[in-house]
Amino acid sequence: MYKKTTILLILVFGWVFGQQDQEKASLPSVQVMATAQGSTVLLRWAVDQPIAWKRANDYGFQIERFTVARSGKVLAQPEKEILTSSPVKAQPLEQWQSLVEQNDYAAILAQAIYGESFAVEGNQEGGLMQILNKANELEQRFSFALFAADMNFEAAKLAGYGYVDSTAKTDEKYLYRITAMVPQTIVLIQTGTVVIEPAKVEPLPAPIDLIAVGQDKTIMLTWEYEMFKPIYTSYFIERSEDGVQFNQLGDTPLVNMNDKPEKPAKRMIYMDTIPQNGKTYHYRVKGVSTFGKTGPPSTVVKAEGIKPLEKVPHITRGELRTDGSAKIQWEFPKEAEQDISGFDLNRASKADGIYTTVVSAIGKTLREYTYSDLEPSNYFTITAKGNNGSQKTSLAVFVQTIDSIPPQAPLGLKGVIDTTGVVILSWNANTEKDMLGYRVFRGNLKGEELSQITVDPIVQNQFIDTVTIASLNNKVYYSVVAVDQRFNMSEYSEELILTKPDKVPPNSPVFSKYKIQQDGIFLSWANSSSTDVAKHILYRQDIGQQEKKWQIIFQTDTISSYIDASTISGKKYRYAIFAEDHSGLTSAPSTPITLSAVHFNPEEMIKGLRSEIHAEKGSIVLFWRVANTDKVKEIAIYKSKNQGKPKLFVQLPVSKNTIEDSQVYPNTKYTYYLKPIVDTGSFATFKTIDVNY
Repeated sequence: MYKKTTILLILVFGWVFGQQDQEKASLPSVQVMATAQGSTVLLRWAVDQPIAWKRANDYGFQIERFTVARSGKVLAQPEKEILTSSPVKAQPLEQWQSLVEQNDYAAILAQAIYGESFAVEGNQEGGLMQILNKANELEQRFSFALFAADMNFEAAKLAGYGYVDSTAKTDEKYLYRITAMVPQTIVLIQTGTVVIEPAKVEPLPAPIDLIAVGQDKTIMLTWEYEMFKPIYTSYFIERSEDGVQFNQLGDTPLVNMNDKPEKPAKRMIYMDTIPQNGKTYHYRVKGVSTFGKTGPPSTVVKAEGIKPLEKVPHITRGELRTDGSAKIQWEFPKEAEQDISGFDLNRASKADGIYTTVVSAIGKTLREYTYSDLEPSNYFTITAKGNNGSQKTSLAVFVQTIDSIPPQAPLGLKGVIDTTGVVILSWNANTEKDMLGYRVFRGNLKGEELSQITVDPIVQNQFIDTVTIASLNNKVYYSVVAVDQRFNMSEYSEELILTKPDKVPPNSPVFSKYKIQQDGIFLSWANSSSTDVAKHILYRQDIGQQEKKWQIIFQTDTISSYIDASTISGKKYRYAIFAEDHSGLTSAPSTPITLSAVHFNPEEMIKGLRSEIHAEKGSIVLFWRVANTDKVKEIAIYKSKNQGKPKLFVQLPVSKNTIEDSQVYPNTKYTYYLKPIVDTGSFATFKTIDVNY
């Protein structure tokens, strides 16, 4: 019934499947666009899901207009008007005939709505058409219908997807509501709305950023697409040979086939085939809106086809000279020199790398060049530069320098360890041009040979390592070596020593001896064997008053004994000792011991205790005598300063009855406590003397 329609199959194929790839909302809805021409408002709409679209074709659409402002003032109550006395539907087939004969898109749209079967025919059989025809028919009808409606507004009006409101006024502002009249019991279609103020509708813009690039009998055109995507659905290209008279290229507007939902296109690209090279052609572009209106042309650009160079240079030799430079020699036909302006020398570090022009404008009669700024690996090509901008490049030749000099040892090595054992190392980057990377070495003990922990040289001047925190060694040692592209290795960097976060408590101290003495309970212990112990803490608990819990009675760093002189005779006490390291971690307690305090009546063994101050020597001399030398084994002397806590000063044999203390300072009161140690192992009575120095 309708004429066979020839279309750009590749264009339609991409558009159809692009539509299918778009995410669909949970409910179908009416999508609306509007524009104005003077006081006339043009509306375009479509349902966005295939099944809902088919139902809406059967029931049509209702158009409502709400006047929301007049003469710049918002109305207190919008004025509602139904513009359609009956639902807008597709016109009967007979009213399509004349438009179908004039426009391919009208034929496609009519076939999509009314055709018994839907298949788009082309000049080629099988292939792409078979793929399209095997797709779901409803999806095909829906996709082609929306595409054709976008390409021709008159066809959209015949299909019931467009409307012209000629009763609008330029001093008013409107909200249009388009409602699909499908009963909700069949399918729920959300209403579409659009707001427009005819007086403020801007004219269609001209396309921008048109660029023309000449090639061999073709000219590539490209222009901004993304910015005008909401305005223009397609474009026409016009070409001129004189820059004055322009002719449109083809009857079918261009659609951007690179625009996919998952990868939106930013520019439009078109390749124009031209009759001949060397002739200037002028181009401009016009956009076509959804309403079928053609916008103003872009600025005019021009280009000409470029005849390619026929001759290619060929490098015959690449030689490393004794002075470290490279001599490059090549061939190029003498008779072809008239077609070129000269040669460019290009270099890359890899055969398939990015080549950079290192010497340009080498004379066209020259066939060799000596280049001195070499890197460890050098791949050279020669490019012949055509007079018209074309060029031809030779194959690459490899020139490698001799390098036996290692890079400098890395500097500035530093690092941190977190509580999970993650180590972050960094150092200053080497500046040698031929750097390949770095090797990282680690050790766990001071003085041991470091082991490499990087499989291959790393490019970055930082490295992340992990170490075990809960281990016997509390430090880890690192060093870094630089490696160049000849695998020459630098000296080791300065060794970095990192202290691990302490998560291992120290070993417990152990009580080794105790004794009930006349002056208290004597305790001694073996200090913790851990190397990071900061102090030992002695706790005591009164068995009869356990509600008071444990109390600290003594703290020390190196002393391994203590006399608890604050006990009460007849009471039982429990003792425990802990070790604490510099990180505040505490050991498990020693095995507690329970002892009963017993006090004896001590004998007075020290007689005649006196002191002398020798100011000229800066000392205090003590004198005494022992009443019963047979019972006394030693004399223990304690010393306190300014009524401070006494500390053991010295232990002397009983045969010695004097001592000189040179560790004294002026204006200080010293108290000396002398205790004889009797042969029973207990202490006799303290003898005390105060000395003001």
